[in-house]
Amino acid sequence: MKINDILNDAIEILKKNKIENSYFDSREILLNLLEMDLSSFLFLYDKELEEIYEKRFIQNLINDYNQLINYRANNVPLQYILNEAYFLGLKFYVDERVLIPRFDTEVLVEKVLMDNNDKNKTVLDLCTGSGCIAISLSKLGDFKIVVGSDISKDAIEVASKNANDILDYEKKDMEMNKEIYFLQSDLFQSIYKVSDSIGVDKFDIITANPPYIKTSEIHKLQNEVKNFEPRIALDGDRDGLKFYREIANTADKYLNIDGKIYVEIGFDQRDDVIKIFKDKGFEICDVVKDLNKIDRVIVVKK
Repeated sequence: MKINDILNDAIEILKKNKIENSYFDSREILLNLLEMDLSSFLFLYDKELEEIYEKRFIQNLINDYNQLINYRANNVPLQYILNEAYFLGLKFYVDERVLIPRFDTEVLVEKVLMDNNDKNKTVLDLCTGSGCIAISLSKLGDFKIVVGSDISKDAIEVASKNANDILDYEKKDMEMNKEIYFLQSDLFQSIYKVSDSIGVDKFDIITANPPYIKTSEIHKLQNEVKNFEPRIALDGDRDGLKFYREIANTADKYLNIDGKIYVEIGFDQRDDVIKIFKDKGFEICDVVKDLNKIDRVIVVKK
């Protein structure tokens, strides 16, 4: 039996179950199991497995591979199977406790980096999830202090793991790293708990990718999303705008003079979100489109 035999069988299973990118997904799962890079894989593609591995290893490999392929055939997201997702070139650990980072969200981080060259600025990232926004800003923006908050304790555990893995900081008490801190908080509610530790009670930059899907629309999402990603990270209440209202209601208490707020929005939420912030006295600084020319990020200030 050859590696390509195993791979081709898996591709057929995924195709029968109408999984898009069946070749890519099958290959990535196999590479992950073999702990092998693509160049090594291609070199061994036509080799007989018995020439490379012991029989016991081969049988375990086939069993494990079939199990993971069946997960994918049942719409478990590839990122959860591999426990990894890439965001701005950084590899994040992900599992069912957190939303999978999207390329669309990279636009938000890129906008923050473009607008802010001062490394002494402080950042608060609300609804941090896997920590992809907070950690990317700490890594790529080198900001003085970055705080990430999320209502989910599970998400905070994942974000803290990613901070330690990606930023290579020594983990300290209360999950405090050298320049980044994660805490469980319902938006701004518990931010006061870190104020004394970091000497900051207001921030120069506030970012958020909040849940913004209407409750009634969640059932229309892809199976990979609605059946496996955490609903708490998707559900934006009846009209999808709940969290924008809450942020607009409270943000000025946590925003420094001349500070800015950067929020990701859904494809049809531009006008509604702009109105929410304007009604609370915020000035709209910019609206940024994603690569598909869809309004994706709104920037505001007081």
